[in-house]
Amino acid sequence: MTNQPRFCPHCGNELKADAKFCPKCGYALSPVATGSEPAAAPQPEPTQAAPVAEPTTTENAQSFSGNYFNWYLDTLKHPSQPRVEANRFFGIISMVVEALLLALTLTLLGQKIVNMVTKMLNTYEEAQLAKYLNLNGLVFKSGLIIFFLVIIGYAIYVSIGYAFRRLITEEYVNFWDFVNQFAGVTNLILIFNLITFLLGLITGSANFSSLSILLVFMVPANLLINAAFVFIIIDGVDQSRMDKFYTVFLAEISLTVAFFIFGFIATNIVGGSIVSYVQSLYNSVV
Repeated sequence: MTNQPRFCPHCGNELKADAKFCPKCGYALSPVATGSEPAAAPQPEPTQAAPVAEPTTTENAQSFSGNYFNWYLDTLKHPSQPRVEANRFFGIISMVVEALLLALTLTLLGQKIVNMVTKMLNTYEEAQLAKYLNLNGLVFKSGLIIFFLVIIGYAIYVSIGYAFRRLITEEYVNFWDFVNQFAGVTNLILIFNLITFLLGLITGSANFSSLSILLVFMVPANLLINAAFVFIIIDGVDQSRMDKFYTVFLAEISLTVAFFIFGFIATNIVGGSIVSYVQSLYNSVV
């Protein structure tokens, strides 16, 4: 066994002959340095704190991936927040319910008008008019037409908006997520339509307050749906293929042209049906 001084291989500090650890830096000495000493435990590597797991959206996804009402309430609180984990049909459900409530409200108002007109006629005329109106289901048909027209209107908004969203960015956008986002921003319209429908349902036959409320709600509803149309096209787009202003401008022009064509076709089809019905009714009475 040699009496030569020992030095720490880590910091160079002089060590005692029987030292197992450097008193200065704590380095564990190897058995080579001591000759007869047992192998020292390997120097532990510095431990790092375990990374904190980022919060996941699993719970949020489970909370409304299969629950429409949770999703709907969440969209009312944060309408601009995208929800890619939501059920793909939630947006369509909202649009269908909105169109249905509007059609039912107008059907109720139409029925009230029919009741007021029949009360103003004598018994025979009232019976004849009620006969033709009931057999042909004029009020019901009108409500059904309104329902489909509103659905087609929503389809025009979503289709043009999605086309320009794909045009402005190279990032892929799922169509159903896009529909859900559009519906999420416009879900407040469902509240408007529900209020007018309930008001028309609970008021009397001569009360047209629901019509007044409906006309009042039409202004914010139209502003809301047009704002949503612009918002979902440019929301979250950092690098656009073309300037956002021109994209929105072209999208609005396309929307105007589409609704002009749609209105022209709908007016001719619906208007022609109404004229034919009135003529047949007149010929039957005469």
